[in-house]
Amino acid sequence: MKRSIAMGIAALALALPSSLFANQTIAGNGSTDFGGAIGQGSLAVSDNGTTVSTTLTKGAGNYNDVLVVFIDSIPGGFSDTSLFSDAGDGLRKAISGIDGGTNRSTLTFPSGFLADYALALGPSSDNFGGLWQLAAGGNNSLPFVASANLSPTGTNSSATYTFDLSASNIGLTPNSGSSFKLLGTYIANSGYRSLESIGGNVTGTQGWNPFTATSNSTYFIAPAPEPASLAILGLAAATGLSSRRRRA
Repeated sequence: MKRSIAMGIAALALALPSSLFANQTIAGNGSTDFGGAIGQGSLAVSDNGTTVSTTLTKGAGNYNDVLVVFIDSIPGGFSDTSLFSDAGDGLRKAISGIDGGTNRSTLTFPSGFLADYALALGPSSDNFGGLWQLAAGGNNSLPFVASANLSPTGTNSSATYTFDLSASNIGLTPNSGSSFKLLGTYIANSGYRSLESIGGNVTGTQGWNPFTATSNSTYFIAPAPEPASLAILGLAAATGLSSRRRRA
């Protein structure tokens, strides 16, 4: 009888909303334009309601350049990168899509996507990954928000790379069940863009040329568990512990 109760509680726990255990795998677009590190890669995204944690599994080729993940999380934002002219460092150039001179690769976002923030991740080219808020202007006009805790750095050949961001740093309330849109583009730290993307697709011709994004992805952050859900999980854990003690 007690075993049946435990099994029933376990079944209820499994039936809880999947958002309590939020995770998502986001694929690259399959392109090998820059060797395939991003286009043939994937992102495994999860969160605890507060911090979004991501593991990039690298595709074919070395991760020589910069993955810029544009994020649409709050009202307003930018429909393309044409107003960004920050060439203060390599990662800012990658976000802006410029070389610091006259060469530019403007990326137009999909309909309904208005970018507010950008993660720029250059483990080999720049040995750093961070989050910037988007703003029009010249050098150092993009406000730096926080480190993305990119690991490892200093290598272009690791099978996986990890990074994270705080929900509050992109304007979202933790544990609110809110969502954000994302689109990753693979680009050199000179603004020279490839056709490789992740969490969406882009069209264009490799180089300092105009690109158009035709799709993006959406990630839902886990809401705070309801008291009843926590009680079920707690009861399931307690029942399992009690059963193990009896067998011991």
